[in-house]
Amino acid sequence: MDLQVELGALRYFGIRFLNKRVIFFSIIIFITIFLSTLAHDPAEIVIIGPNFHEQEYLMEELNIIAEELDIKIKYNAVSDPETFIIDNPNDLSSIAIIPNPRGVANLAERELIYSLSNLLVDNDSISNLYSNHLTSIVAYEGNIYAGWTRLFPNSLIWYDISKFKLNNIKAGSEPYSWSFEDFETFLQNTKQLADNGISPWCANSESAASTGWIQTNWMEDIILTKYGPDVYDEWSQLKIDASNIKIYSSLKFLEEFIFYDNHIHNGSDSIRNNEFRNLPRVMLDDSEDCFLSWSGHYFRYYIPNDYTYKEDYGVVQVPKINFEDFVVGIGDNIVLTKDDELSRQVISKILSKNFGEVWSAHQDSHYISANQSFDKNKIINQLTFDEYSIVHDALKKDLFRYDASEIMSRGVGSDKLWKFFDEYISQGPNSLVRLLNELDKQI
Repeated sequence: MDLQVELGALRYFGIRFLNKRVIFFSIIIFITIFLSTLAHDPAEIVIIGPNFHEQEYLMEELNIIAEELDIKIKYNAVSDPETFIIDNPNDLSSIAIIPNPRGVANLAERELIYSLSNLLVDNDSISNLYSNHLTSIVAYEGNIYAGWTRLFPNSLIWYDISKFKLNNIKAGSEPYSWSFEDFETFLQNTKQLADNGISPWCANSESAASTGWIQTNWMEDIILTKYGPDVYDEWSQLKIDASNIKIYSSLKFLEEFIFYDNHIHNGSDSIRNNEFRNLPRVMLDDSEDCFLSWSGHYFRYYIPNDYTYKEDYGVVQVPKINFEDFVVGIGDNIVLTKDDELSRQVISKILSKNFGEVWSAHQDSHYISANQSFDKNKIINQLTFDEYSIVHDALKKDLFRYDASEIMSRGVGSDKLWKFFDEYISQGPNSLVRLLNELDKQI
């Protein structure tokens, strides 16, 4: 065999040998990667909370966090998160959404949730994210036990635009001079309409065993705008009696709204006899003369889809009596049920100023971030944008107050007060003093 043939053979067998080695090592690398992929099981964070409108948008936000942290996040909806935590102290969940601060205080007292006082959110202390009021009502024995995700305003008046035009009602025009800036003047205007045969207010409020809860909202609006946050806080903590002159005076103001002749569509009895979910349909029905509704954020859930905001209906903040830019509202808290570093990272991201941007990009989103650094220009729904502005203008002045009846002990705020209003509307204004004295005895 000559030299060239020999070299050619060596090249041939050498290349085949190298190819086999390359293939062998490629297979080894592939198997290693494949097995490591199988072996990689990301940590899972379980969040419990209620079933609610727009839950799918929450999951979009949680999936973003999961991808950033290379983990899994699972949301388990339960009927009552507070009760679930109490009944299942060994549950695998790490975080919970609690829809009221009374529940936060209850869980903190039972030592079923952990303090968030040292939590950093966007490199800032959680104590700097919210107004003093919101921070104080989720604190227990000096520690903060919850952050705030969403807020919703109660202090709203909805109106039918076409009926305004039909009755030739414009701000500052004749025959009716309207002002949305002063509640007493506003009420005088609606009473004048009643005197002229138009029942301006749609006020259906029947809610089975819960009838009366909407009237607690009306009462809270009056207390806050008439006497300010200090008196409001005393009332929410039941540090003043129901028969206190300031509470009595607030109810006397409300008496003019409820019992003035022809003021309420179908009379004051409709407040306790007609179901509240029908309010938007009644207000927007051209065959009915009422065109105003003193209702919270919940009102928009029942507006038929064929009506358009700012074309068919509008909303304004409840006008002031003495204190302006006030808002009574509700919101969602988020708490830590398992104290570890990963759970704290997740809850910090949920409370971040960026959380909710994707949620807010949906046209039908109702998301109102509680974080005062949230960019409201991310909100594309005009009604939600306007509600956000109302809420955050109040937060800046620390004049956003949580629904007092939900801060009170539940036996009072979610039972006795409801019954008080049901009896008051049924028995009429002459029963007020007696019913307040009876309420004091029960409290």
